[in-house]
Amino acid sequence: MEKVYTEKRKRIGKIMLFSFVFAYLMTGLSLQAQSVDSLLEKAYLLDMSAPEQAKQSALVAYEMGQASKDEAVCAKALASYAWVTMVEGDFEMSLSVYLNALEYCPADSLHIKADIYNGIGWVYTRLDNFPDAAFYIRQSIKLCEELDFPEGLASAYNNYGLNYYYSGDYFSADSCFNIALQIARSIENQKYVAAIINNLCMSPGNGLQKISMLEESIRINTSLNVIWSLAENYNNLGRQYYYLGRYDEALVALEKAESYAWKVDAKDLLYENYAVRTKVHAQRKDYAMAYACTQKQLEINKTIQSERSLRKIENSFTHQKLMKLEQEYEMRQQEHRMAIRQRNYLLLFAVLMLCMGGLYVRQRFLRKKKEMEVLAQQMELEQSHRKIMELELKRKEEAISGVSSRLQETEGKLAYTMMFVRYRNELLEKIREKIRATYKLDAQEIPVELKKINMFIGQNEISIADDELSREIDAQNEAFCTRLAARYPGMTGKGQELAVFLRMGLSIREISMVTGNSIKTLNMNRYRLRKHLGLNPEEDLVELLKKI
Repeated sequence: MEKVYTEKRKRIGKIMLFSFVFAYLMTGLSLQAQSVDSLLEKAYLLDMSAPEQAKQSALVAYEMGQASKDEAVCAKALASYAWVTMVEGDFEMSLSVYLNALEYCPADSLHIKADIYNGIGWVYTRLDNFPDAAFYIRQSIKLCEELDFPEGLASAYNNYGLNYYYSGDYFSADSCFNIALQIARSIENQKYVAAIINNLCMSPGNGLQKISMLEESIRINTSLNVIWSLAENYNNLGRQYYYLGRYDEALVALEKAESYAWKVDAKDLLYENYAVRTKVHAQRKDYAMAYACTQKQLEINKTIQSERSLRKIENSFTHQKLMKLEQEYEMRQQEHRMAIRQRNYLLLFAVLMLCMGGLYVRQRFLRKKKEMEVLAQQMELEQSHRKIMELELKRKEEAISGVSSRLQETEGKLAYTMMFVRYRNELLEKIREKIRATYKLDAQEIPVELKKINMFIGQNEISIADDELSREIDAQNEAFCTRLAARYPGMTGKGQELAVFLRMGLSIREISMVTGNSIKTLNMNRYRLRKHLGLNPEEDLVELLKKI
């Protein structure tokens, strides 16, 4: 495959590209107003009936693609030009243009690439390079199947069939043609149907069926006014009549083919036409006519070769002019690049000056901004310091107030305790006096007096519960008892009483003096209270009670 991309091919391709531009400038066409799509469509429709007009439309489309720097448009236009050039019989030029179209084709334009691969394969077939032709056509088939592109798939299978036909494998050729025909009928593309039928009817075998199919192709091409295809249809019709031995009908068909071929100057078809005529006349034993047809065939071949030589001369002449134009273009490009470079230097200098000015202004702005930020931070620090001083004073005032409150509370507790002790001492003094009085009584009177003392003690216990101290203690701790009961429901009265005394800051000994309970009993009650409150051994009971 490397021979495709040899230096010779690249050089020919460049010549062809420049020749397109030169040909366009020389024609003086005023088709710039037309859209690229309409130009390519026109080239597609006129490829058989008016090849020169088709090529001109493709050239204008290519020029528009160059102007807009649209590589996809350039690739499509070059592929269209290459196809028409191939139809005219200039296969080398067609191959060069196709290869340049492939270089233009963007990597993501897979539909265009599939068409170009298909065209390259067909040209290689006409150049009798069947292996390379098969390679490119298979590439096209693979892309069309991946893209679900039925038009391209039908065309690729058609060209695959032609490759087999020209290599002499008629069975494989007909198989590919039938696949292509089936696809073309499914998409209802009449132009494809006519072209594929024509190719399917080139080989011998099934003559009557192929004659019927050729008549269908002739009807389609007549409606489309495709002169070149009609000439090919009648050539193949004459060939099928020849295979069937119906020589008179073959000559009639070949005469019609000749008239159509002369209209479009299709010398390749005229060459094939006279080749079949020679065979027909030879079978009829009309050797004079066979010889005359052979002579015409040779004349047409000479004309074809002469035109190809002339085209090479024209290309050489065009190449010289284009080389001169290319040199002038390069000089203008250099001048343009110099002007752009000078402009860029000026722009760069202006940008640098602007940047320096901007940096200076920014530096001044940042300096001012930093100064303002420093001042703002100083003010914030002063305000923060002032707030800290105010908070410190407030904290000290609250601390003093708390100390004063605790002192008052302690004084109140001390007063309650002293009052209670005074009441207790008075009660004990009364009991002592009563006991002393029993010393003077008889043994029979002592039990009675002891009963009186016991009753007195009981009466004073009841009165103590209702005394001023108890009422004051209950009033001071009523809210605490309510909160304690709500947070720890199910607590006994003794537990609440112990909690109240502990919260007041009394020790177990002091609580024992107040309540008359033993220290051992109070310690047990304190253990039960801790358990009810769910405290760990390291947690302080008194601190928890003060927080409730």
